[in-house]
Amino acid sequence: MKNLRPAMHILQQWLVRMTPRHRRYLISIPPTEDKKRISSTSKFKSRLATGPILQDFIKDASSKEMTPEVQESHVEDSQSYLPDDPHIGNSRKVYFETYGCQMNVNDTEIAWSILQRKGYLRTSELSQADVVLLVTCSIREKAEQTIWNRLQQLTSLKKRRSKVHGPLKIGILGCMAERLKTELLEREKLVDVLAGPDAYRDLPRLLALAQGGQRASNVLLSLEETYADVMPVHHAPQGHRAFVSIMRGCDNMCSYCIVPFTRGRERSRPVSSILEEVRILSDQGVKEVNLLGQNVNSYRDTSEEQFCGTEPAKLSRGFSTVYRARKGGLRFADLLDRVSLINPEMRVRFTSPHPKDFPDEVLHLIQERGNICKQIHLPAQSGSSKVLQAMRRGYTREAYLELVANIRKIIPGVSLSSDFIAGFCGETEEDHQQTLCLLREVRYSVGFLFAYSMRKVSCLSLCNDI
Repeated sequence: MKNLRPAMHILQQWLVRMTPRHRRYLISIPPTEDKKRISSTSKFKSRLATGPILQDFIKDASSKEMTPEVQESHVEDSQSYLPDDPHIGNSRKVYFETYGCQMNVNDTEIAWSILQRKGYLRTSELSQADVVLLVTCSIREKAEQTIWNRLQQLTSLKKRRSKVHGPLKIGILGCMAERLKTELLEREKLVDVLAGPDAYRDLPRLLALAQGGQRASNVLLSLEETYADVMPVHHAPQGHRAFVSIMRGCDNMCSYCIVPFTRGRERSRPVSSILEEVRILSDQGVKEVNLLGQNVNSYRDTSEEQFCGTEPAKLSRGFSTVYRARKGGLRFADLLDRVSLINPEMRVRFTSPHPKDFPDEVLHLIQERGNICKQIHLPAQSGSSKVLQAMRRGYTREAYLELVANIRKIIPGVSLSSDFIAGFCGETEEDHQQTLCLLREVRYSVGFLFAYSMRKVSCLSLCNDI
């Protein structure tokens, strides 16, 4: 080794003095690990520089916002990195089952309108369906149990489905999706898609994910969503009635009610959108429209600047709210006035109101207009002031009876209907008798009577007296 060291030293000096012309005749030496790493990095940077740019992935970018250079490259690039619409239905057939209140019927019409635009077809035969959507209700435990039972049946059908027809997808829409998302999607794993009441616009995307084998959900509640630009596909027979949604959500926070938790905060649809839908229905020959909302007569449109004043909302005498008085906005009396003028031959109804929102101006308008039906739904829920206070209804038995007297004074011959809950937390036999007394005193034309059903997320979650 000692003899080799001088020779190695001479070789190193010769390599340093050698010109590039001489070097190319030497035998190549394999690169070290560091050189390999540098070469790999250079190749990656080269591929990155010549690969697709952001514009290649944005198909719906506005041409007005593109620079001339970007517009030119967009036109020349024939490579499509994403399909023009990844959420199209491809003529897949959808089968709807609707449970619960009339608002759910309207939700079905909205959901179908959105899916129809994306190329889905609707079928009335379950055996022909590629997608089954249940529009659900959570107002009482029995309603939810009905859905659980139906899901078991549909899951069995899904397992028996022939592979020739492709996999059957099951979706839950509406209140139950909002309230039981964890149980439905993760624990029981009976459904492929969940969409809350404010997420119907997202249905095409959710169904596209489900078609790819994923479970998909969107149960986010919105402070603004009213589906004002979505024209529902009404299925009422020609010449019959149609329901027109004018608002969504509720802020009353009655202690027995789950609606604020499943449908979110109260927001009103712009009056221009409502009037357009009513005109279309009138042109189609519909003879009766029913304005729809969880608290329909607290309607307040603030979508236009001229509606935003400083005057607070008027309530029925002796009634109060759990929230601060709201100022400005086009109120329910204004909307009712404009709707009734569209077609004097078309009857106008509304449901479901709250007794607190019947100022005299609304009652006088009902009396004056011949096409506004002289029928008012006036939910009392109980005839006991003590129970009404526990329910957080915002009125007493005496205030309710005063309102009834005022309604009958302004609208002679009016027909009244009501809702009642029996067996509420803390209700005694005396409280129950006061409710029966109220029924006899008011003499309703129609009554809807329900046994109290405990809801986990209502304000009475801590109540242990059922």
